[in-house]
Amino acid sequence: MAYQFNYDLSKLPREFFRDLARVVEKRELHRKFGNIARKLVEKFKIDRTFGIQIGDAISVIEDLIDIEIKNLLYEKDFKKAREKILLLPHCSRKYMDSRCKAKFDPEFSTYICSSCSEDCLINKATKLAKKKGYKVFVLPGGSCIKKIIQKVKCDAILGVACPEEIKLGTKLLERYNIPARGLPLIKNGCSNTKFSIETLEKLMI
Repeated sequence: MAYQFNYDLSKLPREFFRDLARVVEKRELHRKFGNIARKLVEKFKIDRTFGIQIGDAISVIEDLIDIEIKNLLYEKDFKKAREKILLLPHCSRKYMDSRCKAKFDPEFSTYICSSCSEDCLINKATKLAKKKGYKVFVLPGGSCIKKIIQKVKCDAILGVACPEEIKLGTKLLERYNIPARGLPLIKNGCSNTKFSIETLEKLMI
């Protein structure tokens, strides 16, 4: 968990995400992130809804905008890629104890989903990704990314994580000239984190 606070964007109305998408379409506005993010925070009362400081709420929104812009920038290169990887956060597993039957592979510092729970987000995402030809890694942290890209052939990476982790991961992949797309968690934390399967499928271009 990169942020020092928790959030749950699933409580926000869909209008918030539509407004966010409109902002992203106007790419020249990226220099005004601070003002845009503050307006969105105030409009949807994000700081009050989640009980976090307004500065923290603005940071989340700025990161979300930045990720959406990067997703657009890498869209063409991502489409061309043939060898793709999906990185998932282990904290989105249904169970974080022995009830989860995922095996840990120390070579890649990744969990291997055993499909033990039908309603587990990681299970659903893994099945979806494999159908689309992705290699899947369930990571305990962003520090594992470097090890994976050094050992596994890939042309593009799609990662699911909290916004700050996605930004850090994208910077790393840029150094390796690997196009990346990110799907931010809609609920962060150390366990029971959430992301949208529907949005994940849309990003798997």
